[in-house]
Amino acid sequence: MIGQALRRQASRFLLLVHFVGLALSLGAAFANVAIERQTRGGSLELVSFGRDLISLSSRNLVQTGFWMMVISGILVVALRYGYRAPLWVWLKLATSAAIFAVADLAQAPTTAALSALAHWSVEHGAMAPQFAVNLALAGRYGLVILVLFLTTMGIAIWKPVSFRVRRAAQPGQPSEFGAG
Repeated sequence: MIGQALRRQASRFLLLVHFVGLALSLGAAFANVAIERQTRGGSLELVSFGRDLISLSSRNLVQTGFWMMVISGILVVALRYGYRAPLWVWLKLATSAAIFAVADLAQAPTTAALSALAHWSVEHGAMAPQFAVNLALAGRYGLVILVLFLTTMGIAIWKPVSFRVRRAAQPGQPSEFGAG
């Protein structure tokens, strides 16, 4: 009895951590978009400062929030299901791994390159020719990450509905929606 209560409280705490990570990750990502829009047409110094802010928040806030979500999600699943996790857990883990791969192997180097190009632009008094190409590339990577993130959220929303429908549709089993 005490073990169940402790498990339930730990699960609730981990869900809180999961949603704090979600807020941190999404909040910083939306802040990065706002910073980009506000500094885009400004002076070279302002563009450089904006790119430094975006690089710093992406590296420290977005990634921290994402890792909070991944680790707390894995722990919640381990508490609830043990070793026999359902299919939706593996789908969420796969999309999270894809998000990490794109963010770490593509987005992060592009963001660092944009900061370096912005600093080069300030030093030379003109926008670096590669800046626009790298900015477009970073936007594409960001869009891929957003689609993967929304897919992960869709799986999180889909899973309770699909399991309720599956339980209700099994013949010979009592349905949770009524007599059966």
